[in-house]
Amino acid sequence: MQIKNYLSSTQLSKKTAAAINSLETGETDKLIILKNNSPKAILMSFESYEAMEEEIEDLRLTALALSRIQNFNPEETISHKEMMDKYAK
Repeated sequence: MQIKNYLSSTQLSKKTAAAINSLETGETDKLIILKNNSPKAILMSFESYEAMEEEIEDLRLTALALSRIQNFNPEETISHKEMMDKYAK
């Protein structure tokens, strides 16, 4: 982790606009906010946050799909026709 990615809470309160601008322009991808020299929070651009959320959701869906594949039992399935007969309106 580069030193420029760390910012004290005091510096953040004094340089909020500059910190946000740095994230917005892509100069910095995230800022780790320190309080009493201990990491307390991470500040990132909204685009980075959305990308992270999408990746987490993709991983969750992949894990779910893999679990379903591993536990697939053809005897417990119903055909497309049976599904349409039961649920189609």
